[in-house]
Amino acid sequence: MNLNIREKLDPLFETMGLLYVSSNKDEHKEQTIIELDKFGIDGEAFYSKNLKIIDKYIQTFQKHQIHEDSDRLFFDDETYFSILLALLCENANWLTELDKVNADRIREELLQVLLSEQNVQQGSSGENTPVNVRSLDEIISFLDGCSFEEGVKWKLMSLLQQPHKQMQALVGAVNRNLPAYEKACEEVEKPLGKLIPKFVQSVHKNEDEQFLKFVELFSNNSTIHPALIMPLGQVMYISQCYCGLYVGSLPITGNNSADSKEYLLLRLKALADNSKLQILSSLKASPKYNLEIAEQLGLSAATVSHHMNVLLACGMVGIDKKNGKVHYHLDAGNLRLLIDELERYLL
Repeated sequence: MNLNIREKLDPLFETMGLLYVSSNKDEHKEQTIIELDKFGIDGEAFYSKNLKIIDKYIQTFQKHQIHEDSDRLFFDDETYFSILLALLCENANWLTELDKVNADRIREELLQVLLSEQNVQQGSSGENTPVNVRSLDEIISFLDGCSFEEGVKWKLMSLLQQPHKQMQALVGAVNRNLPAYEKACEEVEKPLGKLIPKFVQSVHKNEDEQFLKFVELFSNNSTIHPALIMPLGQVMYISQCYCGLYVGSLPITGNNSADSKEYLLLRLKALADNSKLQILSSLKASPKYNLEIAEQLGLSAATVSHHMNVLLACGMVGIDKKNGKVHYHLDAGNLRLLIDELERYLL
């Protein structure tokens, strides 16, 4: 796999993320803590210990942010925002060259993002088939086949009908606020100077094996960026990938005695969840892709993806590519190590 590892934050990704967080500031910290709790970690304690830098980063950005009421359209829905984020990150030159890009090109790039999103949800890693969508009937037909909520489909319909006008407004919002992002970076320059080299070293050492495996399966000639506005997240687009600078702080490796007990508790909490235990039992019979698991257990594909993220992080499952789809399988070696570790603690 050919990886290009960046040693600085991506201004476009960070500014977009800061704009989204600033539009949802009352929910952001709370949601981060809730997600950590769902993962089996004491979210409040983890945030207090590791993520105070994020509060300073966001507050400094908000101090210098330039608001316009029309910007709200792009940042009030997480799913729609995520689609726009992927679209711009894959076409960063649009920030300065959008006037050279015609509406058909914008529409084509958006459709590729939407198809890639569908592939990830369905566990497919195949090539996207080009889609020709221009007329209103073609747009409606295409969106009917997507699994997005109706509110998101309406926004996408408007974007597909007037791609240049809407992208001009979004690019304008980002460009207006790049200076605010730069001020925010200056405020956290010292910790960033330690975090980014550590991140680069961890990628070179393949410390996050599962993330890199996903990058290999879903992305092409990938560039991996460190991310601060998404400190615990990992996202993969067609060629651009982002990894949170604090992912390494999560107790998901258990490589040393200091964190082995916390890692053990994390895995036991995963096993205590009925859906995750059912997924593991299903995978014991045979490897499966996301939609197979969802249909067998009566869960949504999104819910299965959430459970799989936890099981992957805990090392209980692995991934392989088969017939153009990403299949999950039990990691028997790690499960045996878990049983051995329990024996050491209890017997």
